[in-house]
Order: sequence, then structure tokens, then C-alpha cells
Amino acid sequence: MGIIPPCAKASNAAYRHLKSLCFSAFGGSDPRCYHFEIYVRPRRKYERCSFKCAYEGVCLPGSAGQRKVQMDKKVLIGVAGAVIVGIAATALVFGGGANAATGKYTYETVAVGKGDVARVISASGAVQPREKVDVGSEVSGKITAIYVDFNDPVKKDQILAQVDPETFQNVLDQARARQRQSEAAVDNNHASINRAKVALDVAEKNFVRQKALFDQQAISQQAWELADQTYTNAKLALQTEEVSLKSSIAGLETAKATVQDAITKLERTKIRSPIDGVILSRTVEVGQTVQSSQTVAKFFVVAADLSQIEIEAAVVESDIGGIDNGDPVVFTVDAFPGERFQGSVVQVRQLGAEAANVVTYTVVVNARNPNGKLLPGMTANVEITADRVADVLRIAYDATRFQPPKEIAEAMRAESERNGQGGPGAGGPGGGQGGGAAVAMGEGGPRQQDRQGGGGPDGRNPGAQFGEVLKTAGVDDARVEKIMGEMQGEMQRAMASIPNPQQQQGGAGAIVGGGFGPPQSMLQQQAMQERRAKMQQTQEAVFRRNLNEQEYAAVSKAMSEMQSQKRVTVFKLDDKGDLERHQLTIGLSDGSNAQIIRGAKEGDMFVVRAITAGKGEQKP
Repeated sequence: MGIIPPCAKASNAAYRHLKSLCFSAFGGSDPRCYHFEIYVRPRRKYERCSFKCAYEGVCLPGSAGQRKVQMDKKVLIGVAGAVIVGIAATALVFGGGANAATGKYTYETVAVGKGDVARVISASGAVQPREKVDVGSEVSGKITAIYVDFNDPVKKDQILAQVDPETFQNVLDQARARQRQSEAAVDNNHASINRAKVALDVAEKNFVRQKALFDQQAISQQAWELADQTYTNAKLALQTEEVSLKSSIAGLETAKATVQDAITKLERTKIRSPIDGVILSRTVEVGQTVQSSQTVAKFFVVAADLSQIEIEAAVVESDIGGIDNGDPVVFTVDAFPGERFQGSVVQVRQLGAEAANVVTYTVVVNARNPNGKLLPGMTANVEITADRVADVLRIAYDATRFQPPKEIAEAMRAESERNGQGGPGAGGPGGGQGGGAAVAMGEGGPRQQDRQGGGGPDGRNPGAQFGEVLKTAGVDDARVEKIMGEMQGEMQRAMASIPNPQQQQGGAGAIVGGGFGPPQSMLQQQAMQERRAKMQQTQEAVFRRNLNEQEYAAVSKAMSEMQSQKRVTVFKLDDKGDLERHQLTIGLSDGSNAQIIRGAKEGDMFVVRAITAGKGEQKP
């Protein structure tokens, strides 16, 4: 057989018999021999590969008939496979390992630098005036006049429309007439009181005279009793007139109130603007009959000041965490695509709304609109900066997601296994999310974790990490030691109070109550959740007992920041240009850059992608 070219050493090679004659070393053609053309198929496309003469021996010129060389494809494929296995074995024997394949690729790297990193949340909402009022009618009737239209500026108490006042004017006239009647009744009662006072005075004088005569026995008993009765009746008559006067006065006050009510209703036939502003909407026409009810109809919408606007942005529940009052906001509207407007968060409403199984929360954003470009109803595309860190070490986020090409990753894993180091483990690309304060403490308390050699989310000793958090909050060393000791005892007692799932179930798949019990993995997961909840409760109780409000707030904030940290595996190039793993602890990320908490310094280079050498094809 002829010599197989290197490009044909692939199991997916295809062969085609050429019809061109083979030329010998003497420059002549030999019709007995043919070339073969081989097509290999790397990455789903065929590439032509030259193939030397398949005729055994030296091609000599001759006049014999054409000779077709038959090649056994199975034999050729077997030979190619054997060659590939031999090359791989040779690379492993001579220590090529993971680096043997790196010659196929070039790597693009980025440097660690300093800058700002922000977590930006996208949402949308409608532009609305910061203050607007719906204006309706408080009385029923027919609209006889309208004095304003859309976009008209108005002043407070300016008349916007007029309801027919005729009926209300008649009611007012009747009320005023009843008021005059009440006034006359009061005057009549005053006169009656005066008459009663005169009658009482006469009866009193007659009573005094008759009493003196009766004492001297100058008059009869009957005459004296008659004088006494007349005097008593006169006093009662005066009291009756006084009470009647009070009733007349009350009637007069009622009549006055009725008049005032009629005046108010007559005044309300004039629909007025409650504020200074601009008419945004008008939904009433002249001649339309309006009916007042408990729900006042909306005839006009008046915006107080369009130089101040607000946006009620709908933020999904997965993004609402971390948004606080005062967070800066940048937004755009479709009417001005090249312009970015500034604002700030003024309210995060606690009541969520569910639509299509998606829960959203309303975030109110205030912004200035000095030029009046932003009109009510425009859709604003909002970007809320929930968290921001300035002038920190940062790295391109692509570096935390980079994974070596498959053959290099497998070779690195095999080399690690030979060296007894194991694979990337839990610290592979993507890392592990920090489990919060309770997880950082470890399930056996800070002391126990120290003895076990466990690590927190960033790989450090969890006890030392917890102590640093307390010191950051201003807690002195003596109190830190006391809190750590108390936390250890409380954690041990809390863990001892939680039964082992194997003791509860008696092993996975045990028969309970005539049926199969839950699997052991589910029991373990439930037990882990219960332990974590117990740890968090215990931790908070210890904090509350030993920290004041300011210290507790500082510790809670530090623990919250720990939850956003995670450990990731990145790759860098060694002195030989080969890949090597490196561990980073990252914090805040904006999708383009990630904050580096620890694990790198400014200027360090990390790989973001692999490119096939000479072809410019990227390897994921």
C-alpha cells in the first residue's frame, strides 16, 4: 500500500477514486495506477487532502490496460485508529498530558484592573405626573358650559365647566324663605316673653298686697289663694315663652343651615380646578347629563406640574432584593432613543402583583422634566442601580465562565488524578454561592469547623471569617471571644435537639405503615433544611443578646454581603503557555465585570476564550 497522508488519519475520512493517471519518477504516465483523493470531515465540513500513489512499488510507464487499485476501507480505518491511539499513548508516556493539546489553540486573556461594578436591574413603566387629580361633579344635572380643553393651563379654583344651576337656585330661594319665617317666629317669641314678664310683674305686686291683707285678716282665704295662683301662673307662662323662644332660635339655625347647604350645592354646579396645573384629559361635553353618586365620574384630569414626573416600574421578584430608596436610576423613552434621563428610587411598595404566574413589585421613581420632553403615558425603559462598588479589583465576567476545550479538560483531569489531586470539584466554573451567616458558621459551630478544617464560601476558616465580621461591626476582641463561645454552645445544643433522619426512618426504603417511606436523600435534605433554620434562629438569638442595634445592623449587612460572594475557578497561563487552574472569590457582578474579593491582584491575566490555532475558531 502507499503511504497514508497525515490528514487521512481520522475515522470520518471519505475516499474517492481519481481518474487521473499516476506519473512515475521518470515523468511518464502509468495507466495501471491511480491516485486516491481523501476527504476528511473536521467540524462538519469536508476538506480535500492529497494522497500518494496507492500502487505497490514504483510507478513505471507501460502500455498495459488500466488497473484499478482496490482498497479495503475497514483496514484503512483500523490503521488510522491505531495511529491515533499510538499518538495519545506516546503523549501520556512522555508527560505531555493536558499541555499536549494546547498547541492546537491560542488563548485570549484579560487583565485584572480597577474600576466600578454595579448590579443594574432592568424594568419598565409608564411616565406619569408626580401629582395629578381626577376632577368630577358633586351634583347632578346637565352640563351647560365648558371653559377649558386639552393642554390648557389652569389655576386653582378656576371654573372648568358649569352644571345647570336653575334647580339649585330654586332650592336656595325656598330655603331663604323658610329662614325668614324662622326669623319672624323668633321675633314673635321675644314679644311673647315681654308680655309674660309684664303679666308676671303685675301678678307679683298683687300677690304681695294680698299677702299683707291676709296677714291682717282683712281678706278672705279664697282671695289670698286666688292671688297666689295668679302669680304662679304668670311665672309658668314666662318660662313657657322662653322655651318657645329657644325652639324658634333652633328653627332659625336650621333654616340658616339649609340656606347654606343650598348655596354650597349651587356653587358646586361650577366645576373648579382643585390645583394649579394643566388639563391632561377631558371626557365631558356640553349638554351631557351627569349623575352624582358615591363614585364620582372623572370629567377632567389635571396634572399639577409636568416638570416633575414619576415612573411606577414593575420589577420581578427575583430582582427586587437590594433595591432601596435613593438608588440611582437611568431610563430612556422610545421618543428620544439617544437621550438618557436621570432619576432616583423614592418608594418600594411591599404589595406584589401576580400576572401569568409572574410576581412583580412596584418601584416608584422620581425624575425631573425641566424641558417638558417626557409626556404622560410614555413607556420608560428603566435601569436601577441596586448595588455599586467603586474603585475595586474587577475581572471580565467571561473569565469566570471559561472552560477549557474538551480534550484539554479531560487531559487535565487525568493528570490531576495521576497526581492524586482530584478534579476541579465544587470550585469549578461558576463556583459555589455563599450560604449566608449560618452556613459560614458551619453546622457544628465555629470551633468544631475549625477542628475539621472546613472552609467558608471563600475558602477561609469560617471561625476566623465570623470573627472578622464581628470586628468589622466594632465589636472588641473580648466580646468576640465571648460571642464565639456562646455561639458554639448554642449551636451544639440546637444540633443535638434535631433527630437523625436515619433514626427516624430506619434506613432508606423502609416500610412504614404498609407502604414505602420517603427515600433517604429526601430525608437528608429535609434534615439539612431544618438544621439550617435552627442555626439561623440560634444565631439571631445570640446576636440579639450580645449586640446593640447599631452593631446588629452592621453584622446583618456584612452577612448579607457574604451571601452574594461565591468562589469560582478561573484559568491562567503558566510560563510555558499552558493552562492552570486558579481560585477566585468574587462579589458583585454586572454581567460584564465581576468584583474580586480575594485571589488576584491588579495586572494578573486570566483566560476568557480558546481559539483554534490558525483557523480563528473559538472553543467554548
